[in-house]
Amino acid sequence: MRPIKKIFQCALALVLALAAAPPVAFSQSSVCYQIRAGETAAQLARRITGDARNEYQPWFQIIDSSSRSVPKSQYDRIRRGWRACVVKESNEGVVQRVSQLEAPPAPELPAASTPTAPTATTVVADVLRPILGVDLTLVWLAGLVVVPWFAWRILDHYVGRRSTSVIVMRHFAYRFVSEFERPLIQQPKERPVRSQLRLRPARAKLEILLAPGRGRRYPNLSDHRKNVEYDVGRVVRLLADESFVSDPLYTQAGWVVVPFRFKVGQKHTGVT
Repeated sequence: MRPIKKIFQCALALVLALAAAPPVAFSQSSVCYQIRAGETAAQLARRITGDARNEYQPWFQIIDSSSRSVPKSQYDRIRRGWRACVVKESNEGVVQRVSQLEAPPAPELPAASTPTAPTATTVVADVLRPILGVDLTLVWLAGLVVVPWFAWRILDHYVGRRSTSVIVMRHFAYRFVSEFERPLIQQPKERPVRSQLRLRPARAKLEILLAPGRGRRYPNLSDHRKNVEYDVGRVVRLLADESFVSDPLYTQAGWVVVPFRFKVGQKHTGVT
Protein backbone atom coordinates (compact mmCIF):
# COMPACT_ATOMS: atom_id res chain seq x y z
CA MET A 1 0.00 0.00 0.00
CA ARG A 2 2.94 2.39 0.38
CA PRO A 3 3.51 2.87 -3.41
CA ILE A 4 -0.24 3.42 -3.89
CA LYS A 5 -0.21 6.10 -1.19
CA LYS A 6 2.66 7.89 -2.96
CA ILE A 7 0.72 7.78 -6.24
CA PHE A 8 -2.31 9.49 -4.71
CA GLN A 9 -0.15 12.07 -2.97
CA CYS A 10 1.59 12.99 -6.23
CA ALA A 11 -1.70 13.24 -8.15
CA LEU A 12 -3.31 15.29 -5.39
CA ALA A 13 -0.38 17.73 -5.36
CA LEU A 14 -0.68 18.32 -9.12
CA VAL A 15 -4.45 18.83 -8.93
CA LEU A 16 -4.13 21.31 -6.06
CA ALA A 17 -1.39 23.19 -7.91
CA LEU A 18 -3.63 23.60 -10.96
CA ALA A 19 -6.61 24.59 -8.84
CA ALA A 20 -4.55 27.24 -7.03
CA ALA A 21 -3.31 28.79 -10.28
CA PRO A 22 -4.95 32.04 -11.45
CA PRO A 23 -8.23 31.03 -13.13
CA VAL A 24 -7.64 32.89 -16.39
CA ALA A 25 -9.01 30.22 -18.74
CA PHE A 26 -11.70 29.02 -16.34
CA SER A 27 -13.25 32.27 -15.19
CA GLN A 28 -16.95 32.89 -15.60
CA SER A 29 -17.97 34.08 -19.05
CA SER A 30 -19.65 37.48 -18.92
CA VAL A 31 -20.72 40.27 -21.26
CA CYS A 32 -20.75 43.74 -19.71
CA TYR A 33 -22.39 47.05 -20.67
CA GLN A 34 -21.60 50.54 -19.42
CA ILE A 35 -24.35 52.23 -17.38
CA ARG A 36 -25.58 55.52 -18.83
CA ALA A 37 -26.26 58.69 -16.87
CA GLY A 38 -29.60 58.66 -15.05
CA GLU A 39 -30.34 55.05 -16.02
CA THR A 40 -32.13 52.86 -13.48
CA ALA A 41 -31.59 49.14 -12.99
CA ALA A 42 -34.98 48.38 -14.54
CA GLN A 43 -34.22 50.54 -17.58
CA LEU A 44 -30.81 48.92 -17.87
CA ALA A 45 -32.32 45.41 -17.75
CA ARG A 46 -34.86 46.38 -20.41
CA ARG A 47 -32.16 47.85 -22.69
CA ILE A 48 -29.90 44.80 -22.40
CA THR A 49 -32.35 41.89 -22.08
CA GLY A 50 -35.66 43.31 -23.35
CA ASP A 51 -37.43 42.79 -20.00
CA ALA A 52 -37.09 45.05 -16.94
CA ARG A 53 -37.91 42.14 -14.60
CA ASN A 54 -34.62 40.45 -15.47
CA GLU A 55 -32.78 42.81 -13.11
CA TYR A 56 -33.53 40.26 -10.35
CA GLN A 57 -32.28 37.26 -12.34
CA PRO A 58 -29.09 35.64 -10.94
CA TRP A 59 -27.35 35.93 -14.34
CA PHE A 60 -27.91 39.73 -14.43
CA GLN A 61 -25.39 41.53 -12.20
CA ILE A 62 -24.22 45.10 -11.70
CA ILE A 63 -20.49 45.62 -11.11
CA ASP A 64 -19.09 48.76 -9.46
CA SER A 65 -15.92 50.62 -10.46
CA SER A 66 -13.75 48.23 -8.39
CA SER A 67 -15.20 45.19 -10.22
CA ARG A 68 -17.19 44.06 -7.18
CA SER A 69 -20.73 42.75 -7.49
CA VAL A 70 -23.38 45.17 -6.19
CA PRO A 71 -26.13 43.57 -4.01
CA LYS A 72 -29.53 43.63 -5.69
CA SER A 73 -30.93 45.44 -2.64
CA GLN A 74 -28.76 48.43 -3.65
CA TYR A 75 -29.83 48.56 -7.31
CA ASP A 76 -31.75 51.77 -6.61
CA ARG A 77 -28.44 53.57 -6.07
CA ILE A 78 -26.45 52.65 -9.18
CA ARG A 79 -23.98 55.16 -10.59
CA ARG A 80 -22.71 56.17 -13.97
CA GLY A 81 -19.50 54.36 -14.89
CA TRP A 82 -20.57 51.05 -13.32
CA ARG A 83 -21.27 48.06 -15.55
CA ALA A 84 -24.11 45.60 -15.98
CA CYS A 85 -23.08 42.06 -16.89
CA VAL A 86 -24.89 39.03 -18.24
CA VAL A 87 -23.05 36.04 -16.78
CA LYS A 88 -23.20 32.24 -16.95
CA GLU A 89 -23.34 30.66 -13.53
CA SER A 90 -20.64 28.11 -12.94
CA ASN A 91 -21.29 24.72 -11.49
CA GLU A 92 -21.33 24.49 -7.72
CA GLY A 93 -18.53 22.01 -7.72
CA VAL A 94 -17.23 18.84 -9.14
CA VAL A 95 -17.28 15.55 -7.27
CA GLN A 96 -14.36 13.37 -8.17
CA ARG A 97 -14.35 9.74 -7.27
CA VAL A 98 -11.15 7.78 -7.14
CA SER A 99 -11.42 4.01 -7.12
CA GLN A 100 -9.12 1.97 -4.96
CA LEU A 101 -6.22 0.31 -6.65
CA GLU A 102 -4.81 -3.00 -5.65
CA ALA A 103 -1.25 -3.89 -6.44
CA PRO A 104 -1.15 -7.12 -8.47
CA PRO A 105 1.04 -9.87 -7.13
CA ALA A 106 4.50 -10.02 -8.67
CA PRO A 107 4.79 -12.88 -11.16
CA GLU A 108 7.21 -15.63 -10.28
CA LEU A 109 10.18 -15.86 -12.61
CA PRO A 110 11.74 -19.15 -13.53
CA ALA A 111 15.06 -19.96 -11.98
CA ALA A 112 16.93 -19.73 -15.24
CA SER A 113 15.62 -17.28 -17.82
CA THR A 114 17.10 -15.55 -20.80
CA PRO A 115 17.51 -11.79 -20.20
CA THR A 116 15.47 -9.65 -22.55
CA ALA A 117 16.74 -6.53 -24.26
CA PRO A 118 15.65 -3.28 -22.53
CA THR A 119 13.01 -1.19 -24.35
CA ALA A 120 13.32 2.52 -25.15
CA THR A 121 10.86 3.43 -22.39
CA THR A 122 12.84 1.43 -19.85
CA VAL A 123 16.09 3.10 -20.89
CA VAL A 124 14.58 6.62 -20.63
CA ALA A 125 13.07 5.83 -17.24
CA ASP A 126 16.35 4.44 -15.95
CA VAL A 127 18.22 7.55 -17.13
CA LEU A 128 15.73 10.15 -15.80
CA ARG A 129 14.94 8.46 -12.49
CA PRO A 130 18.29 9.26 -10.80
CA ILE A 131 18.29 12.79 -12.29
CA LEU A 132 14.78 13.83 -11.24
CA GLY A 133 14.65 11.72 -8.12
CA VAL A 134 11.01 10.77 -8.92
CA ASP A 135 9.56 7.48 -10.06
CA LEU A 136 8.21 8.17 -13.57
CA THR A 137 5.46 5.64 -13.00
CA LEU A 138 3.98 7.97 -10.41
CA VAL A 139 4.15 10.87 -12.88
CA TRP A 140 2.29 8.91 -15.58
CA LEU A 141 -0.39 7.82 -13.15
CA ALA A 142 -0.78 11.37 -11.87
CA GLY A 143 -1.18 12.53 -15.48
CA LEU A 144 -4.04 10.07 -15.94
CA VAL A 145 -5.87 11.89 -13.15
CA VAL A 146 -4.98 15.48 -14.05
CA VAL A 147 -5.36 15.45 -17.86
CA PRO A 148 -9.09 14.49 -17.91
CA TRP A 149 -9.81 17.12 -15.24
CA PHE A 150 -7.93 19.77 -17.22
CA ALA A 151 -9.75 18.83 -20.46
CA TRP A 152 -13.12 19.02 -18.69
CA ARG A 153 -12.38 22.55 -17.45
CA ILE A 154 -11.44 23.71 -20.97
CA LEU A 155 -14.64 22.20 -22.37
CA ASP A 156 -16.70 23.84 -19.64
CA HIS A 157 -15.11 27.22 -20.43
CA TYR A 158 -15.90 26.84 -24.15
CA VAL A 159 -19.51 25.88 -23.46
CA GLY A 160 -19.81 28.86 -21.08
CA ARG A 161 -18.60 31.33 -23.71
CA ARG A 162 -20.92 29.84 -26.33
CA SER A 163 -23.92 30.02 -23.97
CA THR A 164 -23.19 33.66 -23.15
CA SER A 165 -22.95 34.57 -26.85
CA VAL A 166 -26.29 32.87 -27.53
CA ILE A 167 -27.94 34.81 -24.68
CA VAL A 168 -26.66 38.16 -26.00
CA MET A 169 -27.65 37.34 -29.60
CA ARG A 170 -31.18 36.30 -28.62
CA HIS A 171 -31.70 39.48 -26.56
CA PHE A 172 -30.53 41.64 -29.47
CA ALA A 173 -32.83 39.82 -31.93
CA TYR A 174 -35.82 40.17 -29.56
CA ARG A 175 -35.27 43.92 -29.20
CA PHE A 176 -34.71 44.32 -32.95
CA VAL A 177 -37.99 42.60 -33.93
CA SER A 178 -39.98 44.42 -31.23
CA GLU A 179 -38.78 47.82 -32.39
CA PHE A 180 -39.13 46.96 -36.10
CA GLU A 181 -42.82 46.01 -35.80
CA ARG A 182 -43.80 48.66 -33.23
CA PRO A 183 -44.82 51.37 -35.80
CA LEU A 184 -46.77 48.74 -37.79
CA ILE A 185 -49.02 47.56 -34.94
CA GLN A 186 -52.61 48.78 -35.32
CA GLN A 187 -54.33 46.38 -32.89
CA PRO A 188 -52.88 45.13 -29.60
CA LYS A 189 -53.19 41.44 -30.51
CA GLU A 190 -52.01 41.86 -34.07
CA ARG A 191 -48.58 40.64 -35.18
CA PRO A 192 -47.77 42.61 -38.34
CA VAL A 193 -44.45 40.81 -38.84
CA ARG A 194 -43.49 37.14 -38.71
CA SER A 195 -39.93 36.49 -37.57
CA GLN A 196 -37.39 33.70 -37.23
CA LEU A 197 -33.82 33.59 -35.89
CA ARG A 198 -30.76 31.73 -37.14
CA LEU A 199 -27.74 31.66 -34.82
CA ARG A 200 -24.16 30.67 -35.63
CA PRO A 201 -22.23 31.31 -32.39
CA ALA A 202 -19.08 29.58 -33.65
CA ARG A 203 -18.88 32.09 -36.51
CA ALA A 204 -20.22 35.01 -34.44
CA LYS A 205 -23.10 35.52 -36.87
CA LEU A 206 -26.87 35.77 -36.55
CA GLU A 207 -29.62 36.28 -39.10
CA ILE A 208 -33.05 37.76 -38.34
CA LEU A 209 -35.69 36.63 -40.84
CA LEU A 210 -38.72 38.89 -41.38
CA ALA A 211 -41.90 38.31 -43.40
CA PRO A 212 -45.31 40.06 -43.65
CA GLY A 213 -48.00 39.00 -41.21
CA ARG A 214 -51.39 37.68 -42.29
CA GLY A 215 -53.03 40.06 -44.77
CA ARG A 216 -49.88 42.24 -44.98
CA ARG A 217 -47.38 42.95 -47.78
CA TYR A 218 -44.66 44.59 -45.72
CA PRO A 219 -41.77 43.89 -45.27
CA ASN A 220 -40.56 42.66 -48.67
CA LEU A 221 -37.63 43.67 -50.87
CA SER A 222 -39.36 43.36 -54.22
CA ASP A 223 -41.73 46.32 -53.67
CA HIS A 224 -40.39 48.15 -50.62
CA ARG A 225 -36.60 47.66 -50.55
CA LYS A 226 -35.81 51.28 -49.64
CA ASN A 227 -38.42 51.31 -46.87
CA VAL A 228 -37.11 48.06 -45.40
CA GLU A 229 -33.50 49.29 -45.55
CA TYR A 230 -34.58 52.54 -43.87
CA ASP A 231 -36.43 50.71 -41.06
CA VAL A 232 -33.49 48.36 -40.46
CA GLY A 233 -31.12 51.32 -40.23
CA ARG A 234 -33.53 53.12 -37.90
CA VAL A 235 -33.73 50.16 -35.52
CA VAL A 236 -29.94 49.64 -35.54
CA ARG A 237 -29.38 53.30 -34.67
CA LEU A 238 -32.01 53.15 -31.94
CA LEU A 239 -30.51 50.05 -30.29
CA ALA A 240 -27.02 51.64 -30.50
CA ASP A 241 -25.25 48.33 -29.92
CA GLU A 242 -21.85 48.54 -31.60
CA SER A 243 -21.27 44.83 -31.02
CA PHE A 244 -23.61 43.99 -33.90
CA VAL A 245 -22.70 45.10 -37.42
CA SER A 246 -25.39 44.72 -40.11
CA ASP A 247 -24.65 43.32 -43.58
CA PRO A 248 -26.63 43.82 -46.83
CA LEU A 249 -30.18 42.46 -46.86
CA TYR A 250 -31.27 39.63 -49.12
CA THR A 251 -34.35 37.48 -49.79
CA GLN A 252 -34.63 33.74 -49.15
CA ALA A 253 -37.80 31.68 -49.69
CA GLY A 254 -40.07 34.67 -49.15
CA TRP A 255 -38.21 35.93 -46.06
CA VAL A 256 -36.24 39.15 -45.76
CA VAL A 257 -32.92 38.14 -44.19
CA VAL A 258 -31.21 40.76 -42.00
CA PRO A 259 -27.67 39.44 -41.29
CA PHE A 260 -25.47 40.66 -38.43
CA ARG A 261 -21.89 40.03 -37.37
CA PHE A 262 -21.27 39.85 -33.62
CA LYS A 263 -18.02 41.36 -32.43
CA VAL A 264 -16.57 42.08 -29.00
CA GLY A 265 -16.25 45.84 -28.67
CA GLN A 266 -15.55 48.26 -25.87
CA LYS A 267 -18.91 47.45 -24.31
CA HIS A 268 -17.85 43.85 -23.79
CA THR A 269 -14.60 44.23 -21.95
CA GLY A 270 -15.80 41.53 -19.52
CA VAL A 271 -15.72 38.77 -22.16
CA THR A 272 -13.08 36.20 -21.18
